[in-house]
Amino acid sequence: MPIVNIGYTRQLEFGTGDIDVTPGWLRGYEDSGVVCFFQREIPNPIGTKAEYEPHQEVDISETPVRMVFHKPESIDVVIRALEKTKKFMLNAKGDVKND
Repeated sequence: MPIVNIGYTRQLEFGTGDIDVTPGWLRGYEDSGVVCFFQREIPNPIGTKAEYEPHQEVDISETPVRMVFHKPESIDVVIRALEKTKKFMLNAKGDVKND
């Protein structure tokens, strides 16, 4: 389940180990935190930690999908949404009471 184009949008389809997710620092774009998603040619078992060189620099064109954060509290918002989505999946596919 790769990174796919659907009309004018991009969709990340997780669940088969073929997308690497890596944190980083985006220089030159308001110096922001970033999470990059890379398409793998050969899937790894889900949760496999890829080893990257410390402070490795990647050209922005090599990161087809990015989440850019200008403020740390924005990361908390995404974490909460991911945690809620996980609860939806674990509890009857979306039948979760409000917290």
